[in-house]
Amino acid sequence: MRLMSEANFKIIFRGSAVDDGEIDVRDLAPALLALGDVFQAASDVLNGDRVKTVVRVKATDHACFEVDLSVAQTVKDAVTSLLAFSTENKDAIAAAKELAELILMTGGGMAGFGGGLFGLLKFLKGRKPDRVEQRGGEIHVHIGDKYFVTNPKTIDLAENVNVREGARKFASVLRNSGIDSIATKQQGEPEEVFTKADLPSFELPPPVEEELVDEVRQMNLQIISLSFKDDNKWRVTDGAEPFSAAIEDSEFLKQVANSEISFAKGDYLVCEVRERQMSTGQGLKKERTIVKVLRHRPADRQLKLI
Repeated sequence: MRLMSEANFKIIFRGSAVDDGEIDVRDLAPALLALGDVFQAASDVLNGDRVKTVVRVKATDHACFEVDLSVAQTVKDAVTSLLAFSTENKDAIAAAKELAELILMTGGGMAGFGGGLFGLLKFLKGRKPDRVEQRGGEIHVHIGDKYFVTNPKTIDLAENVNVREGARKFASVLRNSGIDSIATKQQGEPEEVFTKADLPSFELPPPVEEELVDEVRQMNLQIISLSFKDDNKWRVTDGAEPFSAAIEDSEFLKQVANSEISFAKGDYLVCEVRERQMSTGQGLKKERTIVKVLRHRPADRQLKLI
């Protein structure tokens, strides 16, 4: 693999834990590993698997604890000419410098300046934007009468779970005693400082559920166990896997409560069942609800000879 591009930046830790120019490796290592994850996940979003991205630590002789880092990209596929590769993919590859800007750039909130991922998260403070507008090549993210200027690629990063999880782990070093702030700094740019107050900004929002299926169909359900708790979830089976289902049929529940209906082993219910399938951040989820019990069919008590 050949080196394609490289960009340099700094991470600065401040607080009583680093006053003597040293830092506990248990504070430093998770933060740097998480930052490496952020850059690789961001590269995966923008470049796919064509580019390998690593964050490297450089030696520094500063008295306070300041880490010099570089983000380096290498081309995974063998190519005859790196120049030819860059020319052919100039619109497709996010180079190391652009990647660093998309994650670390300050200056959001003013027209003409684009802020990066960390700045956007700090601006949002865990809130959903009131509105998002595209103006030319810029994206304006609004909260109340304030707005943050960024670009579509930064939005792509903010919506990626792997990128956001890496950012959350990076910021979590602020939870440690003696670490009051972390600052990121690119050459020629002001610092972007994050304090303990910014920790909620890096938390992942609850996963959004997308409804895939919502239908009502008739099913024959054999009773495994009954429930008289408030949620009225009964354990039933349709002949395949057992599942729990809430019963919404108040008339049927009233009959059961008044002992107007009794059950024995092998009994089953003919029901109208609402089945919902959702896509969540953790995968697919299915919920079943018994909307109406059409009839109760006792198990056969006798053998049929004819």
